[in-house]
Amino acid sequence: MNNQTKRPLPESQKQVIRNRFKRTDSLIMKKLLAYIPVMILTNLSTLLLICVDGIVVGNLLGHDALSSVNIFYPSFIMIGVVSDWVAAGISTVLSVCMGENNQPEILSAKLASKRIMLIAALFVSLIQIPIVTLIINSYHLSPEMARLTWQYAIGIMIASPFGLISTVGVLQLQIIGKMKVLLRLSLTESLVNLLLDLLFVGAFHMGVAGAGFGTMTANIVRCTLTVLYIALRTDIYKSKGAVSGWKEVRKILTKGLPDGANSLMLAFQNIFLMKIILSSLGETGGAIKGVCASALSVALVLVNSILGSSRPLSGIMTGGQDWEGMRLLIRRGILLVIILVGGFTVVCEFFPGLFYMINGVKEIPDMGLFMLQLFALHFLFKGINALFRLYFSFRHDTRFTTLITIIGNATLPLFAFGLTRILPAAWLWAAYTLTELVLLSFNLTHYRKRLLKDQKELEEDIGLFYLTLKPDEAIEASREIRAYADENGFDKNYSYRIALCIEEMAAYASSSQGNGNINIQIMIRFQENGAIFMMLDDGKCIALDHVEETQDLITSNYGLLKKLAKTVDYQYVLNMNYSIFTF
Repeated sequence: MNNQTKRPLPESQKQVIRNRFKRTDSLIMKKLLAYIPVMILTNLSTLLLICVDGIVVGNLLGHDALSSVNIFYPSFIMIGVVSDWVAAGISTVLSVCMGENNQPEILSAKLASKRIMLIAALFVSLIQIPIVTLIINSYHLSPEMARLTWQYAIGIMIASPFGLISTVGVLQLQIIGKMKVLLRLSLTESLVNLLLDLLFVGAFHMGVAGAGFGTMTANIVRCTLTVLYIALRTDIYKSKGAVSGWKEVRKILTKGLPDGANSLMLAFQNIFLMKIILSSLGETGGAIKGVCASALSVALVLVNSILGSSRPLSGIMTGGQDWEGMRLLIRRGILLVIILVGGFTVVCEFFPGLFYMINGVKEIPDMGLFMLQLFALHFLFKGINALFRLYFSFRHDTRFTTLITIIGNATLPLFAFGLTRILPAAWLWAAYTLTELVLLSFNLTHYRKRLLKDQKELEEDIGLFYLTLKPDEAIEASREIRAYADENGFDKNYSYRIALCIEEMAAYASSSQGNGNINIQIMIRFQENGAIFMMLDDGKCIALDHVEETQDLITSNYGLLKKLAKTVDYQYVLNMNYSIFTF
């Protein structure tokens, strides 16, 4: 930001304008409430995919089979580290490029994404065998339990490269708002897995191996359908004319590092915890861990639904440097976590036996109900910390997010080990809550510093505005902006052009829908030798000359606005018009 637009102000006309057209969360909440129900259904179907193996083998084969599935679970997480890392990096970089409306950068990011995805799938295929062997051998299992665990592992390992491509595809479809497509894909995969598990385990008597092969087949089906849809119905794989180098690759790997580090620490965490659980509770501890994991999976359905709904909005706001919008988004996300995840935690506290019944555990171990109740206390804090991780990743706080994730997750096995030394073994489950509280304290402190810095910059920058308008307020807003620009010495050429944009764009958004119930978010940035006007609205799609839409969708004065601007970037993304005019 140039020096002309950065100087401290007293209570000013800028503050008056900001208060009159105060930035609200109307558009954010509208999008979140539209996305979250579909995302919950999508993640519930994914939950069925994850939990169905344990439920089927637990009910049909007994608790030893259930234990073997959950003993393999840390290995599954370790294999998935690369998937989470690559998928998070690709989705973050692509969504931010979309938010910047920079077409060359978008094409380069798409090309780099395809290359990284294919290389990562090959890499996972090669490294998983020694990793899984090392992890399973470290548990010193009985010969029978080791045999069961390996029987299940074979199918999952065959599926892992296909799972990586599917994971990347999920986040790619999220950032372009294809929530209903994700729902259909997840339902297909889950139903195929359930039917094949019942067929292979129940009818064909393939044992634990049948569950693994059922998951493998369902994963391959999901991967195939995802790739076909993205290739045929979206432009995510289309990168003709792109120039991609190490810059994009490095950016993707850097942006995905917090999620990758979290997955890696989660994998080590689960390996060490499983060793502690097996040494403290015996091999039946695997069954208890499975019951706790099934409850956690339901909580993560809710958390990931909120994260998945927030991710595309975060990309748009980060690309437009809309930190005020990010603040509103994280606050509404936390509120939704408190309502949804907090409500589920209450269910766990009052009905813990339900989860043992679902997993086919007929004889609940001593203190089994108490252990699940203790474990469930951390769900709410885990959800809030996940939102902070998303927020800091988009705010380019990669170093802080990665470091705090490593430190926080490293404390979990230490807490668990320490608790088993001073309290009965059942209390080791309290380590989860202690760990999340440590993470939350660091996150809240850093978040507050961010907010104070953002507020100071907004107050000092006399040329920056974030406004929320209704269409009938556009004329008044344009008049206020022109008067403010005149009083503060900004070039009238720019202020009058921005005023014209406000009035014409708002009028079109309203008339295209036939009512005034349109949400409009505006960012204005006056600079020493120019200005930027950005508008996000949920009116009818604006078709520009280069878009193959009907001519009557073009606004009456849009051609004039394009000629007045140095550059115009437009996208119809997330069912919203996103326009950036540079003067």
